[in-house]
Amino acid sequence: MQCPVCSTRAAEVGLLCEECRDDLSSPLRITPEQVQSRSRQPTKAVLIDYWGRSHRLDPITAIGRSAEEPTDEGLILVLEASASRKHAVLRQAAGGSWTIEDLESSNGTFIGDEPISTVVPLVSGNRLVFGDVGFYFVANLEAEQPVSVDPLAATTIRSQDRLRLSDVVAPPTNDFDEAERTDAGLPMRNVRLSEPTGGGGGLVEVDGQQVQLTTTQFEFVVVLINRMIEESHQPDLVRGFVRSSELIADLSWDARDPSENHVKQLVRRVRRVLDKAKLGQLIESRHRFGYRLRAMPKILPHTKLP
Repeated sequence: MQCPVCSTRAAEVGLLCEECRDDLSSPLRITPEQVQSRSRQPTKAVLIDYWGRSHRLDPITAIGRSAEEPTDEGLILVLEASASRKHAVLRQAAGGSWTIEDLESSNGTFIGDEPISTVVPLVSGNRLVFGDVGFYFVANLEAEQPVSVDPLAATTIRSQDRLRLSDVVAPPTNDFDEAERTDAGLPMRNVRLSEPTGGGGGLVEVDGQQVQLTTTQFEFVVVLINRMIEESHQPDLVRGFVRSSELIADLSWDARDPSENHVKQLVRRVRRVLDKAKLGQLIESRHRFGYRLRAMPKILPHTKLP
């Protein structure tokens, strides 16, 4: 199945390809349970979230943090502090076109990186950001498929198993200020790095599970580990990110002129290796921040391979 956003790459993370998914990353630690939806009169249009799940839109769909909803409107509930209780609304016109309107939210509504202040028409593939939480708008999605969620992020959720909004308890209004941010903390993982004396890649062991990496892949993981340790004093939300420009400059590349695409290909390969070893998505990417290890490493004694 092709990614419905770019229509050029295969879907790898739910409905999304990895590159489109990366552009939804934000400075948050949000879980799938914090994004819920209910549609009363579903259209063919959807919003696709960070986990590649689709949320069907009604002709009028409200976006916000409040579970209170009019009976004739759909709702996408975003239980995150950067989203206002009544944040935005999407509407379908008689001819089938769509618009979005910000409802004077505290942290803004964006199309791409541009804030909106009036009713704005939507184009399929638009990246919509409500506060700090991003989605893709797709105007016509015929088929849906069950989506499994990264086990490091939360338990598995499939589209048919989504919580009903009546089962979701909205945060108490007196304890959940519009500007509040929470810091859930990064998990501690035991890491051992082993590199043969003659070069040729290296072995990374995470909580007893070993993976063999090529030279560039091993260097990439080492850079992420070192940055996370160097910035241990920083808040978890912003700790340990390495920009693509740094990776291009610091890693050993086979290409003469490595580019952003080479970095993305490298990250995809490392993620596949880690996923095959059942280590989950240890590599986090975030729009405008770069890449980091999604854990705080506890380095175990180093062992040289023969």
